[in-house]
Amino acid sequence: MWELVLGLNRLRDPRIGVQLSRWQRQTRVRLRSGKSHQHWQKTLFTLVPYPGLFPDFLTPAPSFADIGAACEAIAGTGRGRLRTDLTTAFPDATRPPVWLRELAEGNRGEISSVVDSVHAAYEHLVAPQWDAVRGSVSADRTARTQVLGHHGVEALLAGIPGVEGWDGQVLNIRYPRTRTVHLAGRGLTLVPSYFCASPVSLIDPDLPPILVYPTAARIQAEGAQVPRRLVALLGQTRAECLAALVTPCTTTTLAERLGMSVGNASKQAAVLREAGLATARRQGRSVLHHLTHLGEQLLVGADVLR
Repeated sequence: MWELVLGLNRLRDPRIGVQLSRWQRQTRVRLRSGKSHQHWQKTLFTLVPYPGLFPDFLTPAPSFADIGAACEAIAGTGRGRLRTDLTTAFPDATRPPVWLRELAEGNRGEISSVVDSVHAAYEHLVAPQWDAVRGSVSADRTARTQVLGHHGVEALLAGIPGVEGWDGQVLNIRYPRTRTVHLAGRGLTLVPSYFCASPVSLIDPDLPPILVYPTAARIQAEGAQVPRRLVALLGQTRAECLAALVTPCTTTTLAERLGMSVGNASKQAAVLREAGLATARRQGRSVLHHLTHLGEQLLVGADVLR
């Protein structure tokens, strides 16, 4: 559900990065093609303003991989949670829409309408991009698990986008507004997100602490510099190619990421395969280029994924 909520934000983001600009453009074109999209857009754009806070009940815990289970969790949200979330997310709403007031009172019809909107939005925003989402999140988790195993918690937290420091007790993070969350021994769940632009958390500090952050693949693809030592080892073009494959992709997509011809991208991917840094796997009608374990290790060592 985090991918959907943050995808709603990226859909309206005027400063969208290179990797998501095509998705944003194509999605906007699809949504303009029919009036059937107007209801769910009106509903969710109200609940998830850009920029601004959004109610926690839209991102229920645990994080559901299946949209059906997530919708069931939202449908089961109690009246108390609805009222608390909506009051906290929209404290200055002096004249909210009638349907929003009824939602806060636990009106089952309005809850059902929200669930229908969530399902429709998922099918249009997230489902078409799911392979990229899954690949990006999986690669990020793999890389950070390796960092944790080899270098410990301090290195893991230091590499999270937006983290400015950790002294063993306090974790400082760049955030749109000043706030303090006391973990009180509850731990912190780290959630990589493909559609996330900057660190975000739940608005209710009493809920299990969670930090959602942009995946390393997104950061890299949006223009981060490839480390010099990786360039010195592989050369500029192949180093960029290796970094671009943090998110598995087709040859055409790889060419778009690197700004080169499809033929050249194919040659670069072939060199990485011969070196044991990448592999190619068929998925449906497409062939996706993936990093091997060795390729991931090389990126971790070069700080691309730290």
